[in-house]
Amino acid sequence: MYPSIWTRCPFCPLLKSSEKVAASSLHSTSHCLSSAEGWLLLNNPIEALGELQKIDPEDRSTSEYLETEWRVHADLEQWDLGLEVAQRLMEAYPENTSGYILRSYALRRAPKGSLEAAREALLEAAAKFPREPIIPYNLACYAAQEGHLKEARTFLRMALEIGDRKQLIRMARRDEDLKPLWEELKSS
Repeated sequence: MYPSIWTRCPFCPLLKSSEKVAASSLHSTSHCLSSAEGWLLLNNPIEALGELQKIDPEDRSTSEYLETEWRVHADLEQWDLGLEVAQRLMEAYPENTSGYILRSYALRRAPKGSLEAAREALLEAAAKFPREPIIPYNLACYAAQEGHLKEARTFLRMALEIGDRKQLIRMARRDEDLKPLWEELKSS
């Protein structure tokens, strides 16, 4: 007997044509998302975008789709488009932290954005998601880049208290944004 994946595949010869049509839209969306992610791993955002464009417009509002689309725009340095996608993600999934984090990331890099705009947006997210460690971590990065090292230390300490301390310290020791704190992090 074939594994269950073979019986669901729309291209499998064992399926009747009516089953293939029904299964193909489900397979197509997940297949295209997986393919897009693969292309991103291969540093080919143009091909990833091509895969996303194959997805039915009705299936383009999932958080997985929007996060993948954002990554494509980020890889292409299309920060205004990335900002639009992050906004859609926040509106569709207001209890999901990723839209807020991705918005701040894009705001920092968008042509009309700035570190200050990113910081302000992320402070809003910090109030809404006090247990998400990447938010104070990113706020530490922004503060360090603005030369506010005392504030950077405070935010980094917050991130270490609520997140995986070892993982965050490893990350911080390699993060160029936190370079002003690297010497201090050696003893952590």
